[in-house]
Amino acid sequence: MTLVQATDRAAKAHQGKLPVPAATNDLVSKLVAEGKIAPVPAIDAPASRVEQLSNRRTLVLGLSGITMLVEVLSLAHLLPPLWIGGIGLSFSLLPAMALGLACGSRLLGRSGVRRAAIWFWTIAGMLFATLTVLCYRQGQLDLVPALSAAALDEELVYRLAIPAVVAAALRLGNVRPNAARIAGLVAGALWFCLLPGHVEQMTSPITVVPYVAFATLSAFIVYRSGSILPLALGHAVSNLLTFLMFGAAVTADARGLALASVLCLLVLAYGRPRRITVGDDGGLIDTQTGLAVAAIDLRDGQPALVELADGRYLPVHADMVLPPEVPKVDRGDDGPTDLPVEQAS
Repeated sequence: MTLVQATDRAAKAHQGKLPVPAATNDLVSKLVAEGKIAPVPAIDAPASRVEQLSNRRTLVLGLSGITMLVEVLSLAHLLPPLWIGGIGLSFSLLPAMALGLACGSRLLGRSGVRRAAIWFWTIAGMLFATLTVLCYRQGQLDLVPALSAAALDEELVYRLAIPAVVAAALRLGNVRPNAARIAGLVAGALWFCLLPGHVEQMTSPITVVPYVAFATLSAFIVYRSGSILPLALGHAVSNLLTFLMFGAAVTADARGLALASVLCLLVLAYGRPRRITVGDDGGLIDTQTGLAVAAIDLRDGQPALVELADGRYLPVHADMVLPPEVPKVDRGDDGPTDLPVEQAS
């Protein structure tokens, strides 16, 4: 059944020709009861797609557990460090890289402001290249891959692996998905702040603030958009700026200005995503719950309504339902509708 057919069927349901499914949202229930909107019937997703997503999530969760375990063993000095550029990195870098490959393009996250995302990658990339040249002039070029790998490892471990494992454990205790996800990110942020290398640099209460602030900001961005790679780039820039400042190659003011610019662009680009956006497979997805959109009802004269994969109905402002890059198709006599071509054909 196409989404166009689903909308027509919803109209028939409103006229009493088909049974009307119960709405699960209070506002939608009220609108349905008053006859202002028609509920959208459920559309079964292809079984092969559900199985594929399930297998991928199982793989990601398994690799997250392995990464978390290896990180614990590394912190306990039960595993040798990985030496890159004279810096001993956690052995968790290896399973973390495997975890990153399993996640694929999802590590890029979803940006609600594409222009800000372009500016972020442009400025952060130019700054990273400039810092690489400064490291070369200082005779410390080997710091670039070492500090970049360390940043990527910490983001994959403390913003992805640990939150995923903690959230999965809480879900076994019937904790709501959103609450479990927040708890997982908080656990990862606290663990990040308490890393031995970070604690050694916390010589006074004021020195605790940067670590808590960065951990909080990182957790917020990942919660809103799932952006791991942009965070890793910003983290790598921060690491390089700090080491160059300690070597007097960069002033404290220059470091602060550059880091503030990168972090501000990071928040603008990935801190406020659209509620409904395009997923990795081309379908629509709800960014707050991670659920796919099963059907859309955008008829004139009623609030925009989407149905999520778990059967929930979600009233959404029409301008937020579809990103501008989703193509439009013509429904003929009923007028145009904003539907993905691959789902409406």
